[in-house]
Amino acid sequence: MKNILILFLSILSFSIVSCNDNCDEGDKPTPASFFVEIVDETSGENVFENATYTAQQITIQDLDEVAVPFRFIENSNSIQIFPSVENALGNSFLIKLNNETTMQTDEINVNYDVSSSAGECFTTYKIENILFPNNTSELVDAVYVIKI
Repeated sequence: MKNILILFLSILSFSIVSCNDNCDEGDKPTPASFFVEIVDETSGENVFENATYTAQQITIQDLDEVAVPFRFIENSNSIQIFPSVENALGNSFLIKLNNETTMQTDEINVNYDVSSSAGECFTTYKIENILFPNNTSELVDAVYVIKI
């Protein structure tokens, strides 16, 4: 009886160990993000190229004033934003530009939704329905060009 129990446990443990779900521990989804370029509505110039603002003068926060992660991309003077994907609908945050030297400030309200797709190894999130309710904007080559 003891041998049968040992044999049974060995087979059971082997089947558990040899289970392969085709997922590598290093596999991770690309974080959901989108790109924005901010231009002067009058001149059409990028506000970072014409030195209206610098990358250090950017603050992005949700409505609870919690920082939203972003990355400034110098070679294109655009911003890659990584907003929260916790809620599917009705998300908002604020892009703040503040040049203390010239006393110029601009705020851009952003509204968005999140969709998700469950895969074999992880869930992928996508930012969609992106709107800038107080600014004119257009989507150009996967970059939202916002006029201030």
